[in-house]
Formats: sequence, C-alpha cells, structure tokens
Amino acid sequence: MRMRILMWSSIVMLPLCFEEPNARTCGNDLAFQEQADDLANRLSRVTAIKNPTEEQIHEVTDVTQQLRALGPTGLAATLRVREAEPQTGDNELQLRLLDQQLDLIAGQKNSRTSKLYWYKSLAVAKEKSTELQRPILSLRLLGQLDEDMSCANSRFFRRILYTNPQIANLLRQHFILHWQPVRDVPIATINFGNGRKLEQPIIGNSVHLAVTKEGRVIDALPGLVTPVEFLDWAQSILVLHHRYLSLPPNDFQQHLQGWHQNRSQLRRQQSEVTIGVDQKVSELNPIDPRWKLAAKKMKRTAMYPIAKQLNHGNPTAAAAMITAPLKMAAELPLFRMVDSLDPHTEEDSFFNLYGLQPKLDDWYARDASTGDYDALTNRIYEELFLMPLNDPWLGLSPGDRFIALDSREPDGNKAPNPPTRKIFDAPAR
Repeated sequence: MRMRILMWSSIVMLPLCFEEPNARTCGNDLAFQEQADDLANRLSRVTAIKNPTEEQIHEVTDVTQQLRALGPTGLAATLRVREAEPQTGDNELQLRLLDQQLDLIAGQKNSRTSKLYWYKSLAVAKEKSTELQRPILSLRLLGQLDEDMSCANSRFFRRILYTNPQIANLLRQHFILHWQPVRDVPIATINFGNGRKLEQPIIGNSVHLAVTKEGRVIDALPGLVTPVEFLDWAQSILVLHHRYLSLPPNDFQQHLQGWHQNRSQLRRQQSEVTIGVDQKVSELNPIDPRWKLAAKKMKRTAMYPIAKQLNHGNPTAAAAMITAPLKMAAELPLFRMVDSLDPHTEEDSFFNLYGLQPKLDDWYARDASTGDYDALTNRIYEELFLMPLNDPWLGLSPGDRFIALDSREPDGNKAPNPPTRKIFDAPAR
C-alpha cells in the first residue's frame, strides 16, 4: 500500500501549473458531453490501477488536463464518476486520487462539495461572460484557491460560502467564476517544541469583484461575510448586471453611480458607526466595542452555525491578555493568527459591510472612471485592507518598535517592526 501511494504521489504535482487554453462551457453539446464522460471513466479506470507504470501516471495528468479544458462539463462528468465509486476501504486510495484530480479540474481545493468550476484566465472568463451573458465573479486573493495554504479568507470561503447549497447553486447557474492571486500568501510557523509546529497563513485578505464581459468592475465585496450577506450581495449583482445588459452605456453609468450612492446612504442611515464620507479606513478601530454592539443589534439569522468557540470552559490566551496588557502587546498578532481559524464571522461581516464597502461606494459615486480591474484591486488592498500590494511587508512593518516581526530582512538588513499602537489598531479581518 505504501509503495502504491509513493508511485501515485507524483501525479499530484504534475498538473498543478496547467491552465485551460480555451476552456469550453459546452453545456448542451452532446458530443462534448460524451467526450467528457469517456474521459472521466478513463480517469476512474487508470486511478484504480494498483501498480501504475510511469506511462499510466502521465496518462492521469493528460486526462485531467483534457477534462479541465472542457470546463464545467468536464467537472460535472468527473463528479458523476466520483460519486458512483463505492465508498469502501478497498478503493480508499483511488477516491483520494480522484478528489485530487477533481480539485485540479475545478480549480479549487475541496471542490467535491461545492462542485464549482473556476477559470484562472480572465480573458477566457470574459469570453464565457460574453457567450452566456453572465457576470463574472472574480476572486482576488493571496495564494492559490486550489492549494491548502491560501489566505485565511479564501479558506473560509471554501469551507463556509462555496459549500452552502444555495450559494453554490446560484454561482454555478448565474455566474462565470474566476480567481487570480494578487501575491503569494505569507505563512508563519509557530514552533511549540517537542516536534509540534503550527503553520498558518497570516494577514491575508480577499475580495470578490463583480466584473462585466469587458472586464470592468461594477461592484466589490471586501473580506469575509456571512452566507446570508453573501447570498444577498450575489443576488443584487444579478439585478445590477441585468441593468447593465439592458441600458445604453451612458445610462448605465448614471445608474451605477446612483446605485452605489444609495447603498452607502442606506448603510449610514442603518448604523451610526458606518464609516463617514470623509473618513479613512485607517481612522477606524475594529476592536472598538461599538462595532460589536452594532453587529449584534443588526444580526441576521445565519443559514447554519458558522463557527464555535474553541476550548469551551478552559483558560485561554485571550483571557490572559485581558489581565496582562504587556503580554497582550506582544502576543496579539500571534493570537489573531491562531484565532483566525475560528473567525468571529458576524462581527467581521458587519465591519466589512459598514466599515469598508461604503467607502468603495463613495469611490464609485464620486468618480465615473472607477472600475478598472487592476487599479481598483490595488486601491482596495491599499486603502480598505491597509495592505499595499507593492509593500514587501504588506503593511505589517510601518513603525519602529520591535514586538512582532523578526528585525532581519531576507538579505540581512534591518527592517522596522510595527509599533504597539499599530498592532492594537490593525483590523483583525
């Protein structure tokens, strides 16, 4: 069994970098459907081989590439074959291999539940958007969506949002899905001693962009939100996109500016803590108790429980920080990194919707040119996430106190570390 695992392990890495040259939707084309079914069955047969030859291992890579090139049709055919496999211990390795290939075909880690197909080329996504008259949902993130260690937000999306049946069905049927990394994800390693280590991505943040077939961004959803809020947002984008398709360009531009202005005004009417028109995100304090109180006041019923607190009834590092301010100053960045495994979703959702998104609405309302795909992404990361993408430290090292970061850069030069005030004020998103 171990030898078989070693022989098959090589297929995991071979296809990771391939991209669809021109992935096709081919939803109702019988010939493409038959081709996808044949390829999926072939994939099932070859992954069931106990002692594969090198040629058979490369065959898996080749078949997986062909299935990905068939787009959602290739993914659907592979999912049908995967679900038809008996769930027994005798074929446990084959099921694992099929799941790995599913992720490569879908372009998303843990894709068997969400059943979503993601394009990695924006040009191809725009072609599909033109063909099917659907908006593009483009995820910009740190790291890769088809890898385990992508940024914290994107892992939350995979676990909570994309697996939600209502959300997954809406995305599958009405959107063209695309993702593109903005940078590699920074990963911290905590050594607890005795061989125990924790590796965790830190300070990562992601944004969903609503994009037209021309590549223009008409709205964005920064950070993580609850499934209820995400579903509401996605449905509002479908309505907005319908207006985009039905109105002349100049009329839609006026509609878009008014749409954003109305949403920001509504948010400011709903809560007094909403970011002001002339206020900067850097002036907000996400750990101000008023944000938590406002989030509780406007809390909506979730589709299902999001997360549960760790270590119920046991002493925690968070409790110790309350009684030891100096300890808190030193350990808060580390605690936030670990605590992100169990995000305070309702609070983060409220802050992102009322602290960040209204500022984006202001950009659209004031400037008709807002919407450039790359320029807007860079502005969101710099002014909303406070993580400038051109900063090698992603905003973590603006000060002069040595508290959280190693003071040595990779080339050995000294680099400033964040002051205590910056650590306290940094958003825990």
